[in-house]
Amino acid sequence: MILSRPEIRKAVPIPHPAMASFNARAKAQGWPFSCLPAEAFEQPELETVCTLWHDKAKERSMPDRADLSARVMKPWLTHMSLIEHMPGQGAGRYRVRLHGSALARYAGDVTGKCLEEVITPAHLAGYIAIYDLVRETRTPLRVISQYIAPEIAYLTGESFVAPVAHGDGGILILSVTYPKPRADLAAASRSSSFG
Repeated sequence: MILSRPEIRKAVPIPHPAMASFNARAKAQGWPFSCLPAEAFEQPELETVCTLWHDKAKERSMPDRADLSARVMKPWLTHMSLIEHMPGQGAGRYRVRLHGSALARYAGDVTGKCLEEVITPAHLAGYIAIYDLVRETRTPLRVISQYIAPEIAYLTGESFVAPVAHGDGGILILSVTYPKPRADLAAASRSSSFG
């Protein structure tokens, strides 16, 4: 049974102080992200995957990887990434285990690559901080991204980013992202084409 939205809202913890700390750090560092509690998504698919995550978690702090099989996650597979923390490889080392085909159209297929191989050094710390925040708080997030890589700078992204139990105490990061044209650029384009 999937929990109804009012039940989910009761189950979602109040914003963790680490979220506010992350957002202040992101602003100070110029990272193009903001983190919010995992609720009030604009993209309906993210609302649905958030509800599924809570349903599969049941009474646990997070669902297990086995709870989120490819069959269960099929509606989101093309927009989904699984990110693995690599303990023993240094602080903040992450590897992309899965990168959906819809995301690959924008960023290339980064499946199997470490973050430092695909993200510029100037922005790497921001991505690591988001994934560390999810692992630390064991709380799902709504992440808003303003993409700044030249080839995708016209996009913004809304993501559901959440922890998933894996193995003996390990945590994978589930990220489901839906990019869309940035509203500020779309508005500027409309006004300049009529002006």
